[in-house]
Amino acid sequence: MKTWILVGVAAVLVLVGTFAVVKKVSPVGWGLWGQYNTSSGLALKGYDPVAYFSDQKPVPGKSEYAYDWNGATWQFSSAENRDQFSGNPETFAPQFGGFCSFAVSKGFTADISPDAWQIEGGKLYLFADQNVRDSWVASMGEGSLDNSAANWKKR
Repeated sequence: MKTWILVGVAAVLVLVGTFAVVKKVSPVGWGLWGQYNTSSGLALKGYDPVAYFSDQKPVPGKSEYAYDWNGATWQFSSAENRDQFSGNPETFAPQFGGFCSFAVSKGFTADISPDAWQIEGGKLYLFADQNVRDSWVASMGEGSLDNSAANWKKR
């Protein structure tokens, strides 16, 4: 009987661990995924962070306009955008390491969809999908942004 319980516990741990690795989910304080979300091998899944501000939409970057900053490779849609970023990366880099801002508000990290984003107070915030983005934005009055910031500081 004890053997079956141990096998069951081991199976659950393997499933949870696999989910965490595949979805890039972990408690914020664990710091498993580095300073920036590079789940695709690139920061922001290869999208141009400057374009969110200038074009008001996600634009895929190109490898010929890559720039390494803070342990991550960032791609841009133009040399102009790359140069803007390199001059002041903190202005354009997504908040909370490019992880889902909603997840961070709940105390863990999760991967993002480049299409789910929000610019608030001149800062770029990313989300796992539109539904969690909408929920996070709707709950800003209840402190979703403050919770995200407080949890991110714990890492």
